[in-house]
Amino acid sequence: MMNTTAILSHLKRNNTQGNTVCLLSNHLYQTIAQVWSELPGVKLVYEPLSNYNKEFLTLLTTLGITIKCSNQELLENLTRKQNVVIGTENLTSSFIRNAYTRGYNNFAASGESCDVIKLTNILGNNFRLTEQFSKEEGTDTIVKEVLSVSGRPAREICLGVLETLTEIRALKNSFMELKRNLPADTVLNVELGQELFQSTSLIATKIIVTKNQDGQTRYDIDMSMFEEFASYLDTGHNFTVHSQHEDRTMFSSVYGNTGDEDDLILKGNVGELDVGDWLLIGNVGQADCRGLDIILLDKDYRVVTKRRPSNSISNSLDQDTNLLTVSA
Repeated sequence: MMNTTAILSHLKRNNTQGNTVCLLSNHLYQTIAQVWSELPGVKLVYEPLSNYNKEFLTLLTTLGITIKCSNQELLENLTRKQNVVIGTENLTSSFIRNAYTRGYNNFAASGESCDVIKLTNILGNNFRLTEQFSKEEGTDTIVKEVLSVSGRPAREICLGVLETLTEIRALKNSFMELKRNLPADTVLNVELGQELFQSTSLIATKIIVTKNQDGQTRYDIDMSMFEEFASYLDTGHNFTVHSQHEDRTMFSSVYGNTGDEDDLILKGNVGELDVGDWLLIGNVGQADCRGLDIILLDKDYRVVTKRRPSNSISNSLDQDTNLLTVSA
């Protein structure tokens, strides 16, 4: 159970600067631990679609996650210390050269695709191929295709994008069979889908305006840094919202100050709040938190004030670990 009281108390007690901060919950660590438990030795890949905060990217690397990069903006926020695979969606010659110049030579593509031909024309044999398959493809098909390729056999295979732990568990038998039938030096990876990351982050944001009309209260919060919220709302995305006075409820609405009257996040009971009070908005794992401070939460959702060396993290990570680390 998330200890929202402790989080809100920390924010208020430490006079947190700015109207908005990002919090990473232990759910992320638990998810990674469960994947390793089901698929021992698997390589984990994740593609941040909008969150290019450098501390967040460093945390992914610290956790042993390879970052998939398919656009120039993300590429410019990466460092050579990070494990990276270059995605080939909308691949251009300039992007190939930019990625290669920065030291990234691992490209993900279907084995017989035109992208492989384009890569070969530009880089010759100076790149590694991660061959992509879908999670629906059978092990016999994968083994046959990998072993039949001549000239440029893949040494790394992506088994598809997995959105839930149920999908990960369903892959276990196929994963073990592939390990038995492919060359020992073949690396198997899975791409963690966006849904697995939705519940791993919280946004803490201050009330900046309160309005009362006809017995109802409207609270405005600072969403100026989160253009993604508007697209979340357009798709009917469900937020979770917590306040420090949830036991003192009244009818209220929470809006973002994006200038759009339709940007309603929540209509319901969040308690009686004042300007300067904090709200916690959950289920926002894809939101862009560049420019924000990041606060880490431990396995009990307590605010982390202690950090451990990054080398303490390994594939032996279990679900009960107190993971308190992010590199500076």
